[in-house]
Amino acid sequence: MKRELTRQQYLDLYYYMRLNRAVEDTMVKLFRQNKIVGGLYSSLGQEGISVGTAYALEKKDWLAPMIRNIGALLVKGVPPRDIFTQHMAKYTSPTLGKDGTSHFGDLDNLHIVSPISMLGDLIPVMTGVAMAGRYLGQKIVAMTWIGDGGSSTGVFHEGLNFAAVQKAPFVLILENNQWAYSTPVKRQVPIENLADRAKAYGIRSYVVDGNDVVAVYQTAKEAVDRARAGEGPILIEAKSMRMRGHAQHDPAEYVPTEMFEHWKQRDPIEQYEKFLMSKKLLDAKSKKEL
Repeated sequence: MKRELTRQQYLDLYYYMRLNRAVEDTMVKLFRQNKIVGGLYSSLGQEGISVGTAYALEKKDWLAPMIRNIGALLVKGVPPRDIFTQHMAKYTSPTLGKDGTSHFGDLDNLHIVSPISMLGDLIPVMTGVAMAGRYLGQKIVAMTWIGDGGSSTGVFHEGLNFAAVQKAPFVLILENNQWAYSTPVKRQVPIENLADRAKAYGIRSYVVDGNDVVAVYQTAKEAVDRARAGEGPILIEAKSMRMRGHAQHDPAEYVPTEMFEHWKQRDPIEQYEKFLMSKKLLDAKSKKEL
């Protein structure tokens, strides 16, 4: 049963998606001014996944973001200033200027594990975090994200199998954004739903529209609750589209124009805004205030 959200929850999801996009828009400007030191990876069109999944976690839970999960950081409580200074390699950044991209976390307060550049490696790491929490009797859930391309790495399968055998309270979000850099999903795997891979490890999986933030949240909340109750790890495939190139330097000319046009009509923020307006949860005045 999908539970109805409160008005505040509906508006929280909208707020964080808008904040996610505003932060990234600002970072694009900083990048063009040569103030961003490392690479910049856009989550345009995928904000609903990061926000909806992270919003399903409790304060005590742990997460490990990847390069397109700024929305999850914002939900967890990371101030935009930290994200800006981190990418600008400032001494006032979380890593004291020692890293110019997204490699930072907060183990002490926010329970955030830093991204790992080797795709898939966060899966066994977060499985270990989940197991440690269980050992300590904390009733926590650990969550991380992986892209469709990253799901083709060996450690994705090793890590998920390990989590399944250990019945770890772990939720893995597989962001199917259609492209692994310039390789389309159909050239990577012979199956329609990447969530079907969960069957090989005897664990539960879900497929959700990644551009519907309410559906993402409700699916993630059910998965988090099941994992916390001792049902073991869960895989969620969120289908969306990467609306920019792999990184800021990539014009994504390999993507058919009509594909961009199709997904542009399904922008998660615009769709959600129309939904909130129709439900009388948002109007022009409250939108401006927010």
